[in-house]
Amino acid sequence: MEPKLNKRRKLLGRVSDSDMHLIRVFKTVAECGGFSASQSELGVGRSTISRQISHLETRLGFKLCYRGRSGFKLTQHGEQALTYVNQLLAAAEDFAENIASINDDFVGKIDVAMIDSSFTDPNNPMLSAIRAFRDLAPRVTINLAILSPGEVERGVLDGSYHLGIVPAYRSLPELVYEDLYVEDVALFAGPSHPLARQLSDGAKLSFDDVLHHELVYRGYLEGERLADIKEQFPRGPTVHQTEAVATLVQAGAYLGFLPKHAADSDLLSILPEAFAYSSPITVVRKRTRKHSVVTRGFLDLLHKG
Repeated sequence: MEPKLNKRRKLLGRVSDSDMHLIRVFKTVAECGGFSASQSELGVGRSTISRQISHLETRLGFKLCYRGRSGFKLTQHGEQALTYVNQLLAAAEDFAENIASINDDFVGKIDVAMIDSSFTDPNNPMLSAIRAFRDLAPRVTINLAILSPGEVERGVLDGSYHLGIVPAYRSLPELVYEDLYVEDVALFAGPSHPLARQLSDGAKLSFDDVLHHELVYRGYLEGERLADIKEQFPRGPTVHQTEAVATLVQAGAYLGFLPKHAADSDLLSILPEAFAYSSPITVVRKRTRKHSVVTRGFLDLLHKG
């Protein structure tokens, strides 16, 4: 008699159209965070979604998620399965786009994740690339998500995004990083901050004068150079968005590092000769993913600027 494990492997080796539908349902439920939250996205009721997930669990041979009064949560097997589901669906999309491109019929979508407050940078080639690609491939949809650098990288790794735009603050071996443009960053104070008032009175600030004031921190990894500088300041609040940094700096309570293009005109740059610097911004893609003709075309336009 053949072992059950081998039978299961043979069963899972055949993925039917109905399996693909159930797989997409599971992905949507996982991304929405539960059955109830995914009803509007899937267009069916909670009981139908529950039944579909149960069918997929039977098909796979393991439990994907916990559901009940304690709430929705993926099992360990479910989290692993979601990674492979993202890879499968990404490969299927790339295949469809490549087949369509044989007849110069560019269809499909490009999913791009970016860091926040980057569109206002005149050096950012994203806007010109979108315009050019819209003319080249009007049937391709370009989807954009604004996330933290770590979330961008994780999304590219799990197949949720074809491309990501992040600062060059680290290099993961599973990703390919390509320089895209350079962002200019400086230390800023709001017009009502004590340092700003000293400057308006004609005072000359020293490095130590600046280091006595609290600094807004970002809630994710940053480059070593910036991290070393920040360690010398008293720690202020921690935020995750550039806009939040700008708001706290504008209030005059804290200092904060901001891209120059994202700083309001009434903010004052503090000792630029000591604190201003340039940060390379990169486009990242998964090293092992074979990108479609559509994605490669968009990537080429990004590099052309």
